[in-house]
Amino acid sequence: MKSPAVSLTSVLVEGPAWLLAALFTYTAVSKVYDWRETKFALYNQWFPEWLTEALLYGLPIVEVLVAISLLIPALRKFGFMASSLLMLSFTGYVSWVWFGFTGRTPCSCGGVLGSLGWGEHLVFNLVFLTVAVIGYWSNERVKTEMKNLKNLSAVAD
Repeated sequence: MKSPAVSLTSVLVEGPAWLLAALFTYTAVSKVYDWRETKFALYNQWFPEWLTEALLYGLPIVEVLVAISLLIPALRKFGFMASSLLMLSFTGYVSWVWFGFTGRTPCSCGGVLGSLGWGEHLVFNLVFLTVAVIGYWSNERVKTEMKNLKNLSAVAD
């Protein structure tokens, strides 16, 4: 019989992993699907051109790689760390715009997220940042519990 703590913690790992993987897959696909809009939106930012080019090509690739890593248990720790870093970066960017530090309001994100205002987008990002941190913490907890159960089994044998 599985320990209830391990089962609950497993849900707290699998749920965030799948939610984040779906989010990053959706955003990567929407960027590629609407490439012209993505390119226009990125070039409308205040970033230097070299960074805009790097983000234009790099973001969808990174988002897909992070999504894949979240779905492979052996890579999940990396996936949650990368998700946390991405969400922290996106949240920082949205905060920067929302608080008016840019001097102007650039284009919003595309897809479904484009319908959100900057404040709503900030809340959305904070929620998914929290999901990433909970996933990381839960993943580490599951690993520790599994190691403890394995050690306990070895002692019992």
